[in-house]
Amino acid sequence: LYRSSIVTGMYNHFGFTGFAGYIPKWIKQGFLGEKWTEDAWIETVTQGVEDNIFAHPNIEELVPYSSLVKFIVKTRPIFLNDFAKYREQFPGVHGEAFFIGTVLHSLDHTCQDWACEDPLWLDVDDERFGLMAQMGCVVKVGFIKDLPGLYFHKRFKGANHPFYSGFYAKAARIDKKYADVM
Repeated sequence: LYRSSIVTGMYNHFGFTGFAGYIPKWIKQGFLGEKWTEDAWIETVTQGVEDNIFAHPNIEELVPYSSLVKFIVKTRPIFLNDFAKYREQFPGVHGEAFFIGTVLHSLDHTCQDWACEDPLWLDVDDERFGLMAQMGCVVKVGFIKDLPGLYFHKRFKGANHPFYSGFYAKAARIDKKYADVM
């Protein structure tokens, strides 16, 4: 439990702080255009953090049209309810933030992988979104697939802690495909 919390926090921290340090190298190698800077990446991520995740009161209207939205809408209350039972084992952790940082973030990466089989599909020459398409290519190629050879378990599926294994079992009954990648 402790190791999983540390790894998740470090992974997200380095995605914010360390990632920017590679931008000059990627520009030099031709993966990113000259308009990209370390500050541009930091500003992009900071904007997302500062904008926060706001209420989506009408999200349920999308449930009939999206298996992903259906999965998220159905699993979120289960996650928060299960988390409340184990809250004392997660000091200082906010349940909603934990759901976002584990379930949604893993689905975000996996769904990007599923939706974009080939990074060359992204239009890096688009006037409005080309810079983000460039970054999307880098992220797709280098940061989406699971790292090989990890010496620890990183999924809800097969986890030893009852919070993770219990939530996984409930989520898998809703949609195993999505549950398996959390």
